[in-house]
Amino acid sequence: MKGLGRAVLLAGVAAWTVGLAAATASGQEPAPSPAPPAPRAVPSPEASPAPSPSPSRHHREPVIVRDHRTVRSFPANLGHNALEAWAHPSVMPFVVGAAATASGFLIDHDTVTFFDKHLHRTYGDIGKFLGTGLVAAGASTAVFGVGRYANGDRFRAATYDMSQAVIVNFFYTTVIKEAVRRARPDKSDNLSFPSGHASNAFACAQVWVEQYGWKAAVPGYLAASFIAGSRLALKKHYVSDVVGGAVVGFIVGKSVARYDAKPSHKPLPGLPPAAQVSVGPITAPDGSGLGLGLTVRY
Repeated sequence: MKGLGRAVLLAGVAAWTVGLAAATASGQEPAPSPAPPAPRAVPSPEASPAPSPSPSRHHREPVIVRDHRTVRSFPANLGHNALEAWAHPSVMPFVVGAAATASGFLIDHDTVTFFDKHLHRTYGDIGKFLGTGLVAAGASTAVFGVGRYANGDRFRAATYDMSQAVIVNFFYTTVIKEAVRRARPDKSDNLSFPSGHASNAFACAQVWVEQYGWKAAVPGYLAASFIAGSRLALKKHYVSDVVGGAVVGFIVGKSVARYDAKPSHKPLPGLPPAAQVSVGPITAPDGSGLGLGLTVRY
């Protein structure tokens, strides 16, 4: 067995020697044994390249946002506010108001009979004066003028909206009166429906409510109801006329405040554009010579 082991060992050594010689004769080096992979070098912070900046969005100039309440836009806003009364937010107040007006027809004649027996001439005269179109127009014009010089933004907005609402409300109230031609309870004319005093009062009250909330709602609606009720005392309107007028005024006041508060992206009046280019005569620094100069301001 020992002789057999030695023979195998000698045969292996001989085969390795023959293979080495054959490789040397053919000009090839024997394949070295694979070496373990070298550790990856970690670059130092100083040697690492600076990261490329991430792409950023293009810088945009800020947009100047304002509402529509400017003196310059006053005539155009009247047309827009007249159309705004037909916008989708006015549907629900119209439906509820129409139902309330229809309910008022049920007590129209009973109310007239009541005030026939219980005269309230003084109350009626006070409400008649406060709710007339002339007083509403004068008051709205006065507060509009004061509002232009006031510091409070909400006060300025309310005065602007009030002046717009009075005009828009007068337009719609007149159109409806002429279309319906309902006789007044005292038979003085056929312009009973809707009550212009009630619509004026509630239109003015609503624009202040839009700015000041319940703080204006309590006195505003009480004053509007006082004026509207006075028309019943003088037998100038039925209950349905007063309710219908209140609905018209509410819708107009709310729609005017809604449209005027919408943001506008037009540049504010008086602000210079992004760049101004002008050409004019120019002289040398010492005052000699004459030529044309180009000036760019931005």
